[in-house]
Amino acid sequence: MRESEPQGTLKGLWVEESGRSESLSVMGRIGVEPGGFDVRGAGRLHHSTRKRADFQTWSLITREIGKPLRGGKQMTAGLVLAGAPTYGAVDWNRINWRQANRIVRRLQARIVKAVGEGRWGKVKALQRLLTRSFSGKALAVRRVTENKGKRTPGVDGEVWDTPKKKAEGIASLRQHGYRAQPLRRRYIPKRNGRKRPLGIPVMLDRAMQALYKLALEPIAETTGDPNSYGFRRKRSQADAIAQCFLCFRQKTSPPAVYEGDIAGCFDNLCQDTLLKILSKRITDQRLLHLIKQFLRAGYVEDWQYNQTYSGTPQGGNLSPILSNVYLHEFDQRMADKIREFNKGKKRQTRREYWRICDRRKRAKKKARKTGDWTTYKALTQEMLRTQASEPQDPNFRRMYYCRYADDFLVGIIGSKKDAEAVRAWLSAYLKIELKLELSAEKTLITHVERRVRFLGYDIKRGDGKRRLRVRKKQGVGVQRTCTQKLVLLMPGDKCEAFAKEYGQRQGWQGRERIHLVHLSELEILMTYNAEIRGFLGYYALADNLTSVASSILWLTTTSFLKTLAAKRRSTLRKVARSLKRGPNRYVIPLKKKDGRVKEYALVATPKQVEWRKVTYEKVDVKPNTWKYRRRTELGQRLQAHQCEWCGREEGPIEVHHVRKLKDLKGKKVWERQMIARRRKTMVLCKACHVDLHAGRLNEATKLRESWRAGRGESRTSGSEGSSVKPGMATC
Repeated sequence: MRESEPQGTLKGLWVEESGRSESLSVMGRIGVEPGGFDVRGAGRLHHSTRKRADFQTWSLITREIGKPLRGGKQMTAGLVLAGAPTYGAVDWNRINWRQANRIVRRLQARIVKAVGEGRWGKVKALQRLLTRSFSGKALAVRRVTENKGKRTPGVDGEVWDTPKKKAEGIASLRQHGYRAQPLRRRYIPKRNGRKRPLGIPVMLDRAMQALYKLALEPIAETTGDPNSYGFRRKRSQADAIAQCFLCFRQKTSPPAVYEGDIAGCFDNLCQDTLLKILSKRITDQRLLHLIKQFLRAGYVEDWQYNQTYSGTPQGGNLSPILSNVYLHEFDQRMADKIREFNKGKKRQTRREYWRICDRRKRAKKKARKTGDWTTYKALTQEMLRTQASEPQDPNFRRMYYCRYADDFLVGIIGSKKDAEAVRAWLSAYLKIELKLELSAEKTLITHVERRVRFLGYDIKRGDGKRRLRVRKKQGVGVQRTCTQKLVLLMPGDKCEAFAKEYGQRQGWQGRERIHLVHLSELEILMTYNAEIRGFLGYYALADNLTSVASSILWLTTTSFLKTLAAKRRSTLRKVARSLKRGPNRYVIPLKKKDGRVKEYALVATPKQVEWRKVTYEKVDVKPNTWKYRRRTELGQRLQAHQCEWCGREEGPIEVHHVRKLKDLKGKKVWERQMIARRRKTMVLCKACHVDLHAGRLNEATKLRESWRAGRGESRTSGSEGSSVKPGMATC
């Protein structure tokens, strides 16, 4: 060590595989000035999430001069994860988000692997590495500052709405000395007229919860029950309905369904029981202490502080995961109960059915000799009307289970006594073990002959009249498809509420929607399509979708044509004649600059709806149609196929949206341009759209196309000089 260097200075050793090293200051080595920290450059130096054999020739090792270097060439926490010298000097607009996402995903994958192997010590180490990493903190701040509630303050009244505040938020995410602040209590209305309490944390608590959610989510998803679908990644209500579809459409479908709903699940969770459950999977006491702070932070209502002794705050990032971890014990106990309850392989066949089959077989032999098939056909129809298996077989029992958040459905094949016993056991287990109670209003045992409502679908037993022609070895045969199988139906009240916006179902007459007349014809069509696909797409698994959709689409089509007639001040017949391009096909053409014409078709028939299971998240969110309602006609701007910032005409064109014009502060050039034009949208090329969200969109990018054009001219003219101007970076 040199004498001129004080002890304790942070140094970096660039170690080569052969053993040579070069000592130099970390800040000087990575080329960072004292006024800022280039995270994009740092992201390319970090490889701590890989194994030792995956490292490149050079590795960055941080240590303090005067202390021994542990592990020789082994690499410690990397620069992007934990080696950043100071977070206060971070430039928010220059963070490499792709690299940060890659690092966090890689750490989460390692946590999943360690959980599967049962190495909880490694899980603890990886969780600490993730929660202390720069990438994890940056993504946590980004998550809470780019969602819908980013402008909703907590009890301190602060929001992180500037890059400087976001960078300071990254620096403030430290576990040492942290203490959760109380929540701001607000109430939101429910469908039944009551109000749901909602707790709004401060921005720092939201970011801390989002950070530790990244560490808890791999464990919750790995150990989660496959029959649980609420508040889980890549799962939605459609997945829960698909599970019911698979269970209830079998030959041994349940005749009775137990509808369960936990009363005030989020508000009545026992915090001590939750911490005991978490301690089975989490060995880090610091993390458990932090979760305990979140649970017992209290809330402020009418300027008065109130302590919380039970439940998880609705409104925090950790609440859905904690509730799923809590109810996972219920899922595991249900799995054990299902194994105990199930009995037998299949139902016994009824003697009456065997007799009819035997008579039908003898009638077939006789008909082949005599040529008279009347008796055989009559016995075939009687066989199809007769139930084949014994519905009350005491030697056959089955139970099916599906849960979405605090709502669950239990299908029972057995006697009424068995169903009552299961109900009593469920109530006792939830009350004694989990300190929860079932809602008396919503907890029912319903026979499948009546409709059962679950997640917006109606579940009911089929009438048994449907026939299906199938190919057999002897030819084409007929068999029943819905005798004992349950069907998923679209609820009548839901269809009534949706159709009310477009007209009256009694006379099936649509009406014009005056509030859409000021839009262009293309924007009106896009609004109708978004609403229709959003509603019918959710009910893609319903058995009566085709018949109900035909009626609804007739109403929406009539309403669309009347709206255009009001806009054109014409008649419905003339509008329909001008737009019709075939049977039930109405299109609005849009001519492009190259002369080609693109036709936008209205969803007017069930064939135009995609009949598949919706797998994306937030499937129950209403479609956003406000993006089609702008001051400037959307078709003309898309028809121009030109970026409104740099003027580029090649490549894909995208549209940038803002919620409100008042959200634009006017500090940036592109914000001032949108304010001057009074537009909530801006048509941009893909490069400019990426630069806008990264904070790099400025006046210099407007010169990009002209410079590229100049470079192309210089190349075609045979110039051999440099094609890149000094001080200008390519995009």
